[in-house]
Amino acid sequence: MDKLINNNKIKICIFSFLGYPLYNKNKKSKITFGGSEVQLYLLSKELSKEKNFIIDVIVADQNLRERVEKYQNLKIHVALPIERSIKNYIKAVFHFYKTLIRINPDIIIQRSAGVVTGLLALYSKLLKKKFLFSIANLPNVNGKSESGFLGKFFKFGIDNATHIIAQSKEQILELEKYKKRKFNNITVIKSGFEITNEQIRNKKYILWVARAIDWKRPELFLKLAEKFSNEKFLMICNKVDNKIDSIKYWKRIHNIASKISNINFLKFVPFEEINQYFEQAKILINTSSYEGFPSTFIQALISKTPILSLNVDPDNFLTNNKCGFNCFNSFNELVNKTKVLLKNKEIYKSYSHNAYKYAKNNHDIKIIIKKWNILIYSLFKGII
Repeated sequence: MDKLINNNKIKICIFSFLGYPLYNKNKKSKITFGGSEVQLYLLSKELSKEKNFIIDVIVADQNLRERVEKYQNLKIHVALPIERSIKNYIKAVFHFYKTLIRINPDIIIQRSAGVVTGLLALYSKLLKKKFLFSIANLPNVNGKSESGFLGKFFKFGIDNATHIIAQSKEQILELEKYKKRKFNNITVIKSGFEITNEQIRNKKYILWVARAIDWKRPELFLKLAEKFSNEKFLMICNKVDNKIDSIKYWKRIHNIASKISNINFLKFVPFEEINQYFEQAKILINTSSYEGFPSTFIQALISKTPILSLNVDPDNFLTNNKCGFNCFNSFNELVNKTKVLLKNKEIYKSYSHNAYKYAKNNHDIKIIIKKWNILIYSLFKGII
């Protein structure tokens, strides 16, 4: 890249509220993270390899004790309490802004809707910083994340973001439809993963990986397993948080799964150990009502595992690239397409090959990071 203005390095702050367990693997954290945190984690590691960047990450933890930890080339600022209460909200705002002022970033990156989106946009406007918001899923762009009192903070944030990152053209169209205007400050940058050389895997089971959230519809995976009693099914299902309703929902799913003989239920798998489960999967099943571009999709694609999605197919990539099937919200179609992939070896082989090819061409983080670097330099220099 060109020589920076005044030879200064660019200070980048990444906000990842639930991301702490990804950076501190020695601590047994009860925090459950999702795909947004995984993407911010992978992004932060790649950005830190750029010699002109200084990367700081703000995270939350239980029993807040403010501290700064080192992870590779990153500084991890444990600055927020994880538990939600009025007292902690007040405390969080104070510690949050205090940490931001101490870091003094040039550019801030945040993903997924929340109150913090508005707080970051306000900070950036007042101190003339650049705020990059990354869209996580459909509610971020169709107005659902803007509902209620707290949703007004997110509305302010996305309306005042310096630049917006979409995972698909579909998200841009949905946002422009909802806002009833065109956006000239949006860039599509797909999610990225480290992609190793193509290998032959020993496929053993049909896989489902997600948190226990009602809109991810885990019950339908259990129902599918009952339809294929001769096949092995693996369900990796994390609790969302320690709220009573969340725990009850997770326990209900766990109890149902425990009564189905061909399901193996795993409560939690560390991120650094998860790839082996995708590698051994015949098929990845996604039962969500909506998503952005799930990290689990990319992990399956890298592992040559075809995807059967009940409803989610960003930019029709599954259909167009023949690396999986969109069942258009039909459970019967999900059953039929499962039969196709299990019984037709030629189709399975073709879709498995296409899966890896698509991941390599579209989600290799070595390629994705170049787009982020170009965007960050352009923002810093005022080109866009």
